[in-house]
This record gives sequence, C-alpha cells and structure tokens, in this order.
Amino acid sequence: MILSAKLLRPAGSPAKTNTLLIRLNSPTGPANSQRQPLVLGLALDRSWSMKGSKMDAVVQASSSLVNWLTRRDFLTAVAYAEDVQVIQPLVPLAEKNSVIHRLNSIQVGTSTNLSGGWLHVLRTLELHPLADGYKRVILLTDGNPTLGIKDPVQLIQIASDAYKKGISTTVIGFGNDFNEILLKEIAESGGGNFYYVETPEETGDIFFKEFGDIGTLYAQSIELRVEFPKGMDYHDVVSEVSSYLEPDPEEAGRSKSLVIEVGDMRADDVKSIVVQMRPTKKDTPENIKISASYYELSEGAKLEQKSFDLALDWKDESGKEDADVVVEATIAKTGKGLRKAGTLLKEGYTEESIGLLNDLIKEINEKEELAPEVLQTLGFRVSSLKNRILENSPSAAKHLVASASELQYGTQESFPDDGVEYHDQIYCFRSAEDIDLYRCPEIKGSIQEKMKEGYRYIVFNLSKSSYIDSSAIGMLIQIAGWLRKRGGELIVSNLRASVKKVFSITRLESHIRSAETEEEAQSLLQAWIESKV
Repeated sequence: MILSAKLLRPAGSPAKTNTLLIRLNSPTGPANSQRQPLVLGLALDRSWSMKGSKMDAVVQASSSLVNWLTRRDFLTAVAYAEDVQVIQPLVPLAEKNSVIHRLNSIQVGTSTNLSGGWLHVLRTLELHPLADGYKRVILLTDGNPTLGIKDPVQLIQIASDAYKKGISTTVIGFGNDFNEILLKEIAESGGGNFYYVETPEETGDIFFKEFGDIGTLYAQSIELRVEFPKGMDYHDVVSEVSSYLEPDPEEAGRSKSLVIEVGDMRADDVKSIVVQMRPTKKDTPENIKISASYYELSEGAKLEQKSFDLALDWKDESGKEDADVVVEATIAKTGKGLRKAGTLLKEGYTEESIGLLNDLIKEINEKEELAPEVLQTLGFRVSSLKNRILENSPSAAKHLVASASELQYGTQESFPDDGVEYHDQIYCFRSAEDIDLYRCPEIKGSIQEKMKEGYRYIVFNLSKSSYIDSSAIGMLIQIAGWLRKRGGELIVSNLRASVKKVFSITRLESHIRSAETEEEAQSLLQAWIESKV
C-alpha cells in the first residue's frame, strides 16, 4: 500500500483555508498468492413486488455469482418476505448445482421483513469459525421495510455493529420504491457498496461489479488518521466518508486529529480523500502527520501500518494551486453535492436540487482545462442527472445518490505502476494447457510482467485449454479489471466447446468478449484502439 498526500497551496499562502489530498494506492497483489476464502451471505427480497422479471434476474445473477466463486468459498442465502426462508445453509461451494437449484426454487411472498433476512445472514456469518476469510452480506431489496425493524437509525446501527465484527454489507436497491438515502447509509456504515438497479437487465452487471470488488480484496477496515500541527486546524471533510474529530487536550476548542474510516479496498485500486484545513499560525516547525492502519488480507489479515509526513513550506506565499488537488477536490465536492441534491429532490425541493446541480456544472466547467477528459465526463454526467429531474423521471433521486457513491473516492485515474507508459500494441497470451487454481498465479504473473512493459490490450488464446475452473474465471475477471482501468481491454479467443459451455453457464460471456480466432480478436481490439483516437 502506498500512502501519499499533498496540499492545494503552499502553507504560506494567504488564503483562509487550504485543501489536503490524501491518496491510497493498493498494489495489484502478489501473483503467486491465493486470495482469502470468501464467506458470503445473500439476503434477497422475495416480496410480492419482486414477482416476475425482477426475481428471475436476481436468481440468474445470484447463480452467476455462485459459479464465479471457488470451492474454497462459503455461501449462505435467505429470501425474505413476511418470513425468512433459508434457501441455502452456509456451506463450502463444493456442489454448486444444488445451490443454484435451490436459488431457482424461491417463491415470492407478501411483505418485506428486511431486518429479519439480513440479521439471519449476519448471525450465520458471525458464527462461522473461519478465521482468515472475508465475510460480506449482499442485501437486496426493492422496497421499504414493512415488518421487523423499520427505524432507519437502528438499521444503520446494525450495519455499523456488524462491520466492527468483521462483516461488511453491500446493499442493492432495485426499482423505484426503496429509500435510497437509507440504503446508501447502511452500505457506508457497513463498509460495503451501494448499487442502484433500475431495470432487471442491469442486475448481472451489478453482481459482476460486486464480485470484482470482493474477489480481489487487498485491505480491510482501513483507518486514516490526520494529526494537525499547531499551525493548522480542521475545517471540513469534502469527501463523502465517515469521520470523527479528536480534541486537543492542551488547547480548548482545537482538534488534534481527524480519524477517517475508509472501509475496505481491493487490489489495484486508488482512493482519494479530500480534507479542508484552516491555517491558524505560521512558521510552525511541525509537519502534518498522516497514518493508515488496515488488515492486509494477502498476509492472512495481518495488521499493517503506513505513515506519511507532509512538510509545510511556510516561506512560499505564492498561493499557486496544485492541479491534481483541484481536480480531486472538484470531484469530491461534486459527489457530496449529488447526494445533497438527491436528498433535496426526495424531500420535494426540486428547484433547489436543480440549482445545486447548476452550481456544480458551473464549477466543473470553470476547471475543465485542468483535466479535460475527466472533468468533461463529470460535467456531462451531472448535466444528464439534471435532465432526469427536468424530465420528471421517478428514478432521478436514486441516480443522484448512486452517482454520489461512485464518486466517493475520486477519479480512480492514478495507479502505482512505477511510471509505466502504456501503449496501443496488442499482446497475445497463448495458454498451453488447462487452467485451474494452480496455474492461475503463474498466468497472472506473466500478465503483470507484460503490463509493466506497457501492454493494456491483451488476447487470451485458449485453444489448448479444454478445462477452466472457477479460479480461472476469477483470474480473467481480475485481469480484465486491470486492463480496463488503464484504458485497455481483454478478449478471449479460440474457445473449445467445453470452455464455451463454462462461459455460457457462468454468464461470463456477458462481461468478457470472445472471438472465434486470435486474428479476429486482434482485429476487434485494433478497431477499438482506432475508435479512441
């Protein structure tokens, strides 16, 4: 893990506030290591409103998730309505077909006992004895609780308490009838993700994205601590993160440090946190001390700590701004603004919500030249969200809140690649045999070496592979993620009938493109490259 930080302006700037950018970069992870076992719980809404295409899509996506997991992983699933139906007790995934068969047996009920289903899964995972596994609940609902615990404060507290015990909660809101503000707060307090599924067709992509998150986890329960020197004091947290202040015992009314709860982080990821500070005294010899503590999952959940001292240049009074900090601060402010706009809209303050979005668009446009590609995309996104309101879309508030979640940790543009310059050449990897748990580390290591050479467009020729297992599926998902983050792409080619069947059963074909031949795959990638020029 790389911890770094910098200021918007030199410490000596006459401005009343200064902005601190803290950045965490996680490595791609050691290629020769196996990921920690996953202990997953599915809590699926089976109330009457889920009947039909909604339930079908959830069952299909859940079945795909089962197929992406390995035999080392554990899964339990419940479906809740007026009561809680245990679909699958917690078991290792040795026999996936029976689990999928049980998922397909779910029948809809009437009411929505969200807390009943969720608490059942939380208790099951808490009692599971696996010491070095990662535990997560995926909670899906299309409405508000009608039975059981309905108080938002209590539900958020359940998520927080479970996370302190090492169990995170991801929440998926389905359709237009749920409380997006509540579900997002549950996910934030529970250390998981919040997703919005507007149509059943989107369900598979959301489960794919979630598996990409939990299948490559690097660090859990990350906590940042910012210690303010005597010349600086806390002003505000711009990023949408949970935090609290620790008072200075020697000076009344002053904050000694800020503690930020970042949550979990997958391998090959970037998280940017933006904090505003207020200079109170010049010429202090102290630095801003920043530390990060977390459990590194590749080391058997070993507690690790990183520290970074940011020197303050009080002599430089130029006020020159760092463009990187400006961009990240703009993104963080936009994320917080989108959430506020969603809340305003939900409470009926439509004009105020639109006005806030107009202010965000104006600020983004003013700074666009600093990072044209990133900020143009951001400006277009906010404009599209505003148009949803103008069109009276019933899902506008949900899209605002979901977009705020996606912007929570910045651009995701900077990766710890040691100065690698990526090019547009295509690399063809040709597998020489079947791919299973034992071959995956070697293959990932080979791909990582090619990425260090600047390759980001890769063809996987599987002509000599008649068998791939779930570890290989997870590997392909991970490699596709590596490449896409760097503007590249992965295409698999020359699939034998047996491997095609695996792609079809696991619905991997919906997420990773395939070609009949290596030459066709190269042509597809070349067309992709040329379209971006």
